Amino acid sequence: MADAAAGRCPRPTAQHRLLLLAVFLLALLPRLHGAVTVGWGWDGPGSFTLVNFDEGGACRAALGGFDYPPFIGWQTLGLAALAGVAPAPGTAGDAARAKAFCHSAAHLRVARSWSALLGALTVPVLVLIGWQLRPQTPGVGLLAGALLALSGFHSAESFSGTVDAASVFYIYLFLAVLVAGARGRRSALVASPLFLAAAVATKYWLFAALAYAGLVAGRVLAACRQGFTPLRLALTVLGAGLVFALASNSGLPRPAGYLWLLPWYLLPPWRRLHPWLRLPWVLVPPLAVVLSQWDPFAAWSTGSLEGRFGTGYGAIGWHKLLRNPLDLLLVLVVGLGLPACLGLPAGLASLRDDAPRARAWRVFLYPLAAFALYLAFLAPVTYYRHFLPLLPAAALLAACGLWQAAARWRPWVVAGCLGWSALLGLDTVADYHRDPRIALRGWYAEAGPERVFASFYVNPPPGPARHALFHPAYAAGAPPGLGWAQYLVLSENWYDTAFANELNGPRVDRLERLVKTTPARARFYRRALAGEDPRLELVRLFPVSNVMPELRVHKAVYGTFQLFVGDIAVFRIREPGR
Repeated sequence: MADAAAGRCPRPTAQHRLLLLAVFLLALLPRLHGAVTVGWGWDGPGSFTLVNFDEGGACRAALGGFDYPPFIGWQTLGLAALAGVAPAPGTAGDAARAKAFCHSAAHLRVARSWSALLGALTVPVLVLIGWQLRPQTPGVGLLAGALLALSGFHSAESFSGTVDAASVFYIYLFLAVLVAGARGRRSALVASPLFLAAAVATKYWLFAALAYAGLVAGRVLAACRQGFTPLRLALTVLGAGLVFALASNSGLPRPAGYLWLLPWYLLPPWRRLHPWLRLPWVLVPPLAVVLSQWDPFAAWSTGSLEGRFGTGYGAIGWHKLLRNPLDLLLVLVVGLGLPACLGLPAGLASLRDDAPRARAWRVFLYPLAAFALYLAFLAPVTYYRHFLPLLPAAALLAACGLWQAAARWRPWVVAGCLGWSALLGLDTVADYHRDPRIALRGWYAEAGPERVFASFYVNPPPGPARHALFHPAYAAGAPPGLGWAQYLVLSENWYDTAFANELNGPRVDRLERLVKTTPARARFYRRALAGEDPRLELVRLFPVSNVMPELRVHKAVYGTFQLFVGDIAVFRIREPGR
C-alpha cells in the first residue's frame, strides 16, 4: 500500500489538460484528412481508387467472407449502418460480395475515419500512461504523445482502413488500465480483463496477457532474479531468444544442428540460481526443439517454405537473423525520427532510478518487451505494420531520455526533436498524396496506349486501354507472350520482392532465399530494372521522392518505406503484337 500511495498520480493542472487537448488535435486532424482524401479524385471528382489492398479485412471477416479477427469489422459495420451504408441482403457469407462491399468507397470512408479516430486517441492514452509512470515530470508524457502524434508511420497506418492502428489503441488502453491497477487502483485491476479481451480480439495480440506478470513482486520476483546481475539476465534472455530462433529456422540442419543450442547453457549462473528455477532454465533448449516441431508454433516462427506467389516466408532461412532486428531498428528510426531515437538508451537507463513505480513499469513493458523479442528473433512475417505496437512505448522511452537533458538545454532539445519529427512525418505522409500512380494517369492521357501489361498495385486508370495482369512467364514465352502488349507497367510494391526490402532483409545474393517470388521472376525483374532486357525500353519512371535523411537512406538500401506506395516504371515493349 505504501508503494501505491507513493506512486499515486497528482491531478493534472489546467495547463496540462490544454496541452493534452492540443496534442490530441495534432494527432486527429492529419489522420482524418488522410482518411477522406487518399485515393479519392484520381480519375475525376467523386472517383475512388483502392490504395491499400489489405483494407476492409475485418469487415469481410464480420460478414463471413474472410478468415480474420472480426472485432473491428463489427464496429465499422455498425457505424456504417448508422450512416446509412449497409451491405445488400445476401452479402453475409458470400466472400466476393463481402469483399466488394468492404472495399467500397462508402464503407472505407467510415472504416478509415474510425481507424483515424482510434489512432489519434492512442496519443492521449499514451500521455496518461506517461503521467502515471512519471507523475513528477508531466512533460515526459506530453512529449511522448507529441512524438507519436507527429509520427508519419503511425499517421499513415491510422488513416488506413485496417486493424493495425485500432489494435494499438486497444493494447495501450488495456495497459493504461492495468498500470493504474498496479499503482493501487483496485477498480482498474478488476476491470482490466475486459480491456484485455479487446486488446487480444482486435488482432490476436496474445502478448497483452503478459502484462499481468508485471504484477509479480516481493519474494517471487526476487527468486526469479536470484543470482543474476542485470547484464547477465539480459544476456541470458537474449540468448534464449536466439536458441528459439535457431531451433525454428528452416536453414538449421536437423538433428545435428541442435548441437548449436548447447552453448546457451554457459549463460545462466547455475550455482546461484534459486533451486526451483534451475529446471525451467535447463528446459529452454529442449522446449525450443519440441515447439519447433509443433505446427501452430512453427506457423508463427518458421513459416511455410512455399506460398501462393512462389517461396513462402520460411524460405528466408538464416537471412532472418539479420532481417528481423534490422527491420525493428528501421521502424523506430523512420517512425519517430533519428534524433528522438537517440534518446532511447538514456530513457531505458532512467528506469533504474524509478523504484517507486517499478511495478507499474513492469506491467507496461513486459508484454512489449516479449513482443519485441518475438519480432527480433522468431517472426517469419515482418511487414513494418506488424511492429506498430512498439512505437508508442518507444516514444515514451525516448521522451524519458530526452528529458534527461540539462534544464537549460532541454527546451532546445525537445523543440529540435519535435521539429525534426514533424518534417519527417510530413515527408512520410506526403508519399500518399503524391502517389506516383496519380502522375501515371497523365502518361496514359499523353501516350494513349492500346494494350498494356500491368503488375499488381499499378491501379491503371479506367479508359479504352486493354489491360492484362503481367506474369514474368510471358517474357519466357508463355502465352500470350510479351509481344501481346505495347507497354509494361511495373509497380515497385510488386517487383521489390526481387530486391532488399522488409521481407527479404539486406542480403539478397541467394535468390532461393527471397520471399514471395521465384528465382526466375527475381532474375527477370532485376534485368528489366537494370535495363538489361533488350525487349524492354524504359520510357517513364514515376519515383517516390523524399527529403528527410531517414527516408532517403531507406530508399537507397531497402526501397520505398511505404508498402502500398512505390515507384512506377513504364517500359515500351520493342516487339508489340500485331
